[in-house]
Amino acid sequence: MQSVNEIIEAIHNLPKGEREKIREILAEEEKLQVDKDKEVQEQIARYKKARNWINEHSEEYMNQWVCLDGDKLIAFGTDGVEVHRKAKEAGIETPFLHHIVDESLPFGGW
Repeated sequence: MQSVNEIIEAIHNLPKGEREKIREILAEEEKLQVDKDKEVQEQIARYKKARNWINEHSEEYMNQWVCLDGDKLIAFGTDGVEVHRKAKEAGIETPFLHHIVDESLPFGGW
């Protein structure tokens, strides 16, 4: 296996056109990573908006399934499968579903 220094030396010995190809490949990889990071940040922002919506509207939709796109309600109902179907019909590629239940009650457990 070659060391980084050996690879760098090999790159320096390449003709100018070949070095430019390497620059283009590395620039494209960097752009893809930036785009991926941006997408992850957008997903996190949508999730935070959805969590805030749930906190604000949980009493209205108690014991129901809700599908959200950020803070926008897409579908709701008591049947999670039906809510998922409605979300897909609305064009939501990856629906965020949440079942709203009263979490203030103590857990009985064993």
